[in-house]
Amino acid sequence: MQNPVEIVLRGVPQSSALEHYIREQARKLDRDCNAVRDCHVVAEALHRQKQQQGPQFSVRLNITLPGTEVMVNREHGEDVYIALRDAFEAASLQLRERMRRQGEVQPHSRDGTPHPRS
Repeated sequence: MQNPVEIVLRGVPQSSALEHYIREQARKLDRDCNAVRDCHVVAEALHRQKQQQGPQFSVRLNITLPGTEVMVNREHGEDVYIALRDAFEAASLQLRERMRRQGEVQPHSRDGTPHPRS
């Protein structure tokens, strides 16, 4: 990744463990797709109606690649870590699909071996 991960927390208590988790997930994306230039992460607690208990968490990822961006939004009702995990998993799938379409990665079979190219 060319630039450091940008992290914005809104209504979510700031902690070194949470920031470490986010940075580690971004490093995994960068290992999967070495074309990642920027990764901007916004995690926020959303306000719920009075009858519902606890916050709902929203995560937005904006990942910049040469010539394009990947944006992912995920929410979870109880745990910001689950919302983050789901968002990074979705981003990873999108990046792998984009790379596959561009011919940068060979698709793999279920056993992990590459399919022969046509």
